[in-house]
Formats: sequence, structure tokens, C-alpha cells
Amino acid sequence: MVTIGEAFSPVDGIVYSTSDVKVKIGNNIITSVGELHLTECSLIWSCEERNSSISIPWPRVGVQAITSNPDKCIYLMLDINLTWPGFYEGRAQNNGHGPGEGEGEEDENDEGHESDGSETEMTEMWLLPPTPQIVDEIYSAMRECQSLNPDPGAVSEDEDYMEAEEDELGEVDDMRNLQLDDNRDCNCRRG
Repeated sequence: MVTIGEAFSPVDGIVYSTSDVKVKIGNNIITSVGELHLTECSLIWSCEERNSSISIPWPRVGVQAITSNPDKCIYLMLDINLTWPGFYEGRAQNNGHGPGEGEGEEDENDEGHESDGSETEMTEMWLLPPTPQIVDEIYSAMRECQSLNPDPGAVSEDEDYMEAEEDELGEVDDMRNLQLDDNRDCNCRRG
């Protein structure tokens, strides 16, 4: 659960901290600077000037990347429709359509698949550090924190390989049988 409250600095599990970081959420740049703390459990941005902080658990961070838009910074995609009073009011849930567009209509490209509004819940966020030189440090620390909080629904590469191998085993046996049957038929015709 994303936690919004009074400004604070964590004391346990800190992997990385830096100050003077601005945040952009959606189209809103928060002009006040704050402290960024990456802990084993969450990403925390705390702004003393506005006495507010936000704590985002790592499982809520769906995508993280380094971008150069607007400058070299960290891009995050959160799997929630974030609302932070006084900072960011969120966006209306419209299931991919502009305001008022497509209400009651099925998307042409949807091909009859029903869409779940919860699939479109996401918020884009940027961490804008004071200098681009520390972006790589932040990103590296974020990757470390993410590795400590694996997605419980994700399948590891080994598990995926094993599942594919087991699933295809029956098909391989069927092919071998077909091949043997085909060879026997050919041998019978020759002899």
C-alpha cells in the first residue's frame, strides 16, 4: 500500500539516500525538493518544506528505467492510479480513451476481449536528482531493492524452462511415435 503522510526519514533497511531530488508525477512537477530514500521495502520521497512524504512499496513499481526526458533522470511506472492531495490529483479512469471518448463503445482493436479497468491503473513518475551523475547510482540501488522484493506472480527463467520442457514432452513423444510409424510403413513398402 502506498503511504502518504508527514515528512520523515527512515532509519532501518536503507540501501541508498540522497537529497535535493524533485519529483514529477504525471504532468505535474513538484517544485519543492526532497530527500530520496531507497529502502529494502520501499521508495520514500520526503519533503520537509511541505511536511509531506510518500512511501511506495517495491511491488507497486512496475517499471523503472533511466531516461533523458526532461533531463537524465529515473522513470517509474506505478501500478496504481496515484492521488496525492496537494501534489497530484491523479487522472480520471477512462480505460484508455480520452475524456468522454468511447464511452459505451467497444474498441475496434479489442477484438471482443473484455477490458478490466484495473488493468489501466497506472501512474508515471520521474525522480529528478540535482545532478545527472547520480542517476546511475540511484538506478543501481533501485535494482538491488527490486531484487529483494520479487514479484510473487512472476515465473523465474528456470521454472519457465522446466514448464516448457514438461509441456512439450508429450508432443515430442507423439512426434517420435509418428516418425517411427512412418518409418515402419516405409520399411514395409521397401521390403
